[in-house]
Amino acid sequence: LEELINDDELFSQLMEDAELLVELLPPLDMERVMDASQSPLFFGSAMTNFGVQLFLDKFCEMGTKPLGRPATKKEDAPKKKKKSAEAAAANEEDEPTEMIEPGYEDFTGFVFKTQANLDPKHRDRLAYVRVVSGKYSKGMKVGHSRSKGAKKYNLAQAQALFGNDRESVEVAYPGDVIGINNPGNFAIGDTLYTGAMKIAYPGIPSFSPEKFAYIRNPNPSTYKAFSKGIDQLLAEGAVQALRQRNDDGGGPLILAAVGQLQFEVVQARLESEYGVESKLEPIGFNIARWADGGWDEVDKADKDGKLFGTMIVQDRWQRPVLLFRNDWKAEAVANEEDYLQLKTWSKPPAFDE
Repeated sequence: LEELINDDELFSQLMEDAELLVELLPPLDMERVMDASQSPLFFGSAMTNFGVQLFLDKFCEMGTKPLGRPATKKEDAPKKKKKSAEAAAANEEDEPTEMIEPGYEDFTGFVFKTQANLDPKHRDRLAYVRVVSGKYSKGMKVGHSRSKGAKKYNLAQAQALFGNDRESVEVAYPGDVIGINNPGNFAIGDTLYTGAMKIAYPGIPSFSPEKFAYIRNPNPSTYKAFSKGIDQLLAEGAVQALRQRNDDGGGPLILAAVGQLQFEVVQARLESEYGVESKLEPIGFNIARWADGGWDEVDKADKDGKLFGTMIVQDRWQRPVLLFRNDWKAEAVANEEDYLQLKTWSKPPAFDE
């Protein structure tokens, strides 16, 4: 290796870095990897094509056969909208109750990523779907876990993507990943399915944000492009969106992110892909907690003066979120007002009612 590098300084730095990694990182344990409690770490650069082939080879070597996933099932039929208390109770019941194995007869798959503007000239949007069971066939009609009633979507075309290459897919099986055209209805964590039963896999949790800012459009003439860009970037999961309570969409939007870089990426993409400018106004809070106890419990705590100095907002599913300025206040409220059931992260509901 030293002869291949042919540079004493670079070789010494490599050995030093390797020693540091050995001391800091636990050894690779494939049992933990298969149990999803450990993730392998690879180093490389896609831009310079360094380490990419090694990663792909190891990924194929370490991969496993398609596995089943726990899911929630219910009748695929329209129902009357529940009152808030009943809806909250229904969400409690939407816990996974059955394991869907790859051999399950009906097609099921979950959306784990969405992406807009793969081709800026056509403003196309794709949803990436992991097939869990059954078989995808071109032109098949599927149900959608968050669509009301028995609405079906026609999957007229699917693609397999690798880098800049695209290939049309006629059929796909458990374990395959396909890209399907996204009309704007499919979001990260959604489930697509066929059959008489409505199926939903557990949603993908969102990281707890630590940065918050209002985002505004300084140019009213670009309102339509600005709104479209924000909606599509939020659907990708670039950042999370919060709003003031009782805001039905007309008020200022609050962006929530783990780090400042996410804000900068959103602003840069708005300008480069949608041709609009934006302004951020930071908010002086750095901790978010979802109140699983519901709005009634939040109102009780607020009326009792327990949420002084806390900002009360809602997420995209109109669920209460509390913003705190420091850990001390967040911990104090969580311990003293345990009926709020504060959580550090959110997971989308299995079904929209």
